[in-house]
Order: sequence, then structure tokens, then C-alpha cells
Amino acid sequence: MNVQLAILAAGRSSRLGRPKQLIEWEEQTLLHRVTQTVLRIQYAETSVCLITGAYAEPVAAAVADLPVTVLFNPDWSEGMAASVRLATTYAIEQRADALLFVLTDQPHLDTPLLQEILNLYNGDANCIVVSDYDSDWGVPMLFGSAYFPELLTLTGDRGAKPLANKYADQLKKVAFPLGSVDIDTEEDWKGFAKSAFNP
Repeated sequence: MNVQLAILAAGRSSRLGRPKQLIEWEEQTLLHRVTQTVLRIQYAETSVCLITGAYAEPVAAAVADLPVTVLFNPDWSEGMAASVRLATTYAIEQRADALLFVLTDQPHLDTPLLQEILNLYNGDANCIVVSDYDSDWGVPMLFGSAYFPELLTLTGDRGAKPLANKYADQLKKVAFPLGSVDIDTEEDWKGFAKSAFNP
């Protein structure tokens, strides 16, 4: 089974005012950290692509030392769906059996969670696995290849969640209560940094 992992890092981070992908925590960027997390997966055949956009050059440079395929999304300003379409097109070209989406701004993401998602998928082309935040759910999110055609039709700034919602009664869920912690504003970052350094 060939699983394509896609790190979505094309956004402008307009609410933060600087690229969230390049925020440094524990002497490395959030992007480098999440990329290393993804690369530690041990599961059949996997490969990693990074979708860049607004800050393409510095974002790509931040992971130049890691074995990832960098894809530039020229339509990044449309919103996350454009990155989903690009990642899906690449997954189809690579003959992937599933596509797993990951973001750069969930600092609590770890490899065991991703392993659990892949274990739940277990080669089922009709499988969708999402991360359960308790009060909500979202990424990391995996789609079996049966959904690739529909992923290519998504538009706007909501990524793949509208498609997963369409099949809400079929979703498999992995517990990730800290998945709701993400970095969208400077206040988010300050709040996370304070809790991380003063547990």
C-alpha cells in the first residue's frame, strides 16, 4: 500500500502577520518539526510532499535537509482547497492508494497518532479517517483513493473537510483532543508557548 502524505503549508498566515510555518519552537521551525514527525512513520510504502505557496522559497528552504518533494501551488490565494487539489493530483500521479493531509500549525501532532490513522485505514480505498478533537474533528485526515475524484472538485478555503462531512456517517475517528490547539494568531502562539514552557 502506497500512502502519500501531504503537508499543507501554502497559506499567507494573514491573521498571524508572519509565516506560521517558520515560527521557531525548541530551536526548529514548526514546519521542520512536523515534517520530521511525518517522516518517522513506519508503514508499508509512504512518501511525503510539501505544498508551498505564499512564502514558497523560505518554506522550501526550511526543509531542504529532509527527503520531501516540494510542490508549488500557484493558486494558493484561493484557499486550502487549491492545495488539496494539487496534493491529490500528485497522489494520483504517484499511484497512491491513500492520501493523508497534515498541517504545520498543530504543535501537539506526533508520529503515533499518524500511525494510528494509517492502521485504521488498513488499505481500504473507501475509508476516511479523521482526528477527533472531542468537540470537533479535522486534520490530520486520510482519504482512500475512492475519494480522489471528489477531492479534485473542492474549491475555496475549507480544505477537505466538506468532503468528509458528506460522508460523516462513515468516518473513522482517532482521538486527538489537543488537535484543536493550532496557531492562527499571535495570541495563539503566545498562549501555546506559555503553556509549553510552563506546563
